Amino acid sequence: MKILFLFTLLDIFGLISSPAWDANAKFSQNDLYILREKSILRGHYKDVASESNGALLSSARRNSFYRPNIDNSPLRNSLYFSDIDATAHTFIGLHESIIIEFLQVYEINTIRFWMLDHDIRRVANMQIFVIGVNRTTESLIYEGDVQPAVHSLKFPDQLVSKVKFYNKDGNVIDIYMSIIKIQAYYSF
Repeated sequence: MKILFLFTLLDIFGLISSPAWDANAKFSQNDLYILREKSILRGHYKDVASESNGALLSSARRNSFYRPNIDNSPLRNSLYFSDIDATAHTFIGLHESIIIEFLQVYEINTIRFWMLDHDIRRVANMQIFVIGVNRTTESLIYEGDVQPAVHSLKFPDQLVSKVKFYNKDGNVIDIYMSIIKIQAYYSF
């Protein structure tokens, strides 16, 4: 009994290290701390380009919106409306950009975007850039034609402050590029 009491006192005062509560643990406390810090930097693995997470459409004054009386932002959370004629989307002219600015710098590796898809011939030619920590350095992550649908673009892990969608050559019907929804996040 005295030996058990002695070990308890030594353990309380930190003079000896006690065995892990779970001897089969795969991560040490330091590993869990690093994962927790990375989770913050990665936006808790959620959509960091969402209005509810503080993202901003910094090019909104230069962009056009389909109908002014509904939420047309590609950063909105709701996607559908009761009016079937009102596919809410943002569109830009030739050589213009849609720029999404995050609340802070995040580490991301995936961008999903939904091109306006009520006409299957509307293939757009575009470029997608990620803008780094200094808020000026642009890295091209995609260039080419995009079909009207939902697209997921995976790229190497990067610290990103903004995402830029550039309308390079319009689409096969007209000079505009139309986007319904944009998401950016870290995925495994």
